[in-house]
Amino acid sequence: MIEADHGYVLREFRHEPDEATVYSVHEDRMKAMAAASDRLEATHHPCILRWDSEDSVGEIYWDDTFDTARVEHSRTLKRWVVVPEHEHYVFASTHDVTQAYEYGKQVQEQYFFKNLEVCSERGEVEKTVEHPFIRKSITDPHIKFNR
Repeated sequence: MIEADHGYVLREFRHEPDEATVYSVHEDRMKAMAAASDRLEATHHPCILRWDSEDSVGEIYWDDTFDTARVEHSRTLKRWVVVPEHEHYVFASTHDVTQAYEYGKQVQEQYFFKNLEVCSERGEVEKTVEHPFIRKSITDPHIKFNR
């Protein structure tokens, strides 16, 4: 969501702004936030960025579906798997925990999961890796983006 001269623009995030699809334009910020929230729930986008200025993100709103991906050991498959928390989809599987961790980081960045939890064979969380948006303090005023 971006404040522009003609209102609040709800559009997809693209590294090339000219390629972004504009979903809607609203005169009121609250109506724009409501539309963004509805779109997040209806389309399962991973997150919404609220821009405070041309190059500063003010807030990130995450879709609960994309809150956490996990690297865990599957007793059924006898393999390490990368799965969304509370879902029944396997993004990747391997016999090697180090490779599973690498797959997990790729899935986290590609699908914008907020957190990646790395579990022991017993299922205990041993490490949590935040999405680069959070690790790099996307809301820090010194971080610059081209929206």
